[in-house]
Amino acid sequence: MWQDILNIHPDCIEDFINFDTLPGKAGELIACAGMSYLQTEYQIGKTGKGEEFLGGGDSCRHVHYLIFTHAGEGKIKFANEQYLIKPGSIVLLPAGTPFLYELSGEYWDMCWLLLHDCSDYNFVHQLEPCVYSSANAERLYQTMALIREFKHSESFYQSDIILRLIEVLVYQIAQTLNMGQQLTKQQQKFHSLIRRVKKQLQLPWTVEKLAAQMHMSEPHFFRLCKKETGITPIKLLTNSRLEYACYLLRYTQCNLEQIADTVGYGDSASFSHRFKKEYGLSPGYWRKEQVNKIQSNINESGKGK
Repeated sequence: MWQDILNIHPDCIEDFINFDTLPGKAGELIACAGMSYLQTEYQIGKTGKGEEFLGGGDSCRHVHYLIFTHAGEGKIKFANEQYLIKPGSIVLLPAGTPFLYELSGEYWDMCWLLLHDCSDYNFVHQLEPCVYSSANAERLYQTMALIREFKHSESFYQSDIILRLIEVLVYQIAQTLNMGQQLTKQQQKFHSLIRRVKKQLQLPWTVEKLAAQMHMSEPHFFRLCKKETGITPIKLLTNSRLEYACYLLRYTQCNLEQIADTVGYGDSASFSHRFKKEYGLSPGYWRKEQVNKIQSNINESGKGK
C-alpha cells in the first residue's frame, strides 16, 4: 500500500538547512531540515524503510520526522487515518512509520526536521505517530527562520549567533517531543547534569565527581551513562571538550593555552596530545585547514554573485 512518492510542483519554494555546515554539533542530531512554502501541488510518501541522503552511500538511514505549520494547510495519512494539518500544529512521525502527506489548501507554509535515529532520540520509538496543536510549533518556526536569516548574513558575530540559535532549537525539539515526560527522575537528573558539565567544561570533572553528583557508585553511573548516551563517561567528557575546542579553534582567535583552559585541560601540551590522538592533526594545523576551507567557501560564494 505505502509507496515512496516525491511529487513537488515548480511553484513550491523550499529552503534547505544543512546543519553539518553550521557551528555546533546539531548535525549529529538533525539529518536534514528546511522551510517550505508550498502551493499548486506537493505530495511526499514514505514506506518507513529509511531515507537516502546524498553522500551517504548505499545504505538508508532511519529518521524521525517533525513537521510544524506556520500558515496554510496540509493533510497527512498514517495508520489508515487521515488528519488535517493546520497552523500551530505539530506532526511527529517516529522512524519506521509509513505515511503520505500533501498540500490541502491553497498554500502551506511549514518547516520540517528529519532527526537522526540516534541515542539522544531513542525514546521517540516509544511515542505514537500523531498530529497535535502546540505553541511550540510557532516557536520552532521562528527559530528556524532566524537560523536561515543569519545563515545568509555576513555579521561579525554570525557564528556565535547561529550557535546560540541552534542550542535553542535543540532544546525546543526536546521540549516538543515531551522528552522530560518520557524520562524517569533519574534520567532527568542525568541529562541535567550533562548539560551543566557542557556549560562548565573548565572544571576538573572526573567519573568519580559525576557519580557523586548523581549519588551513586561509579559502576552504576558508568552503566547509566552507557545506556543513555551509548558511550562511556570518559568518552562523553572527552567528546564534549574536544567538540567545543573545535568550535573555538574554528570561530575564535583564542590561543591554545586559552582554549586548553576553557575546555578543561591543564595545559596546551596535554590538550594538543589529546586533540591529535582524536583527529590525527595538531590543533594548530587543524585550525589552519578550517580557515582555508572557510576562505575557500567565501571565495566560491563571491564568484556566484
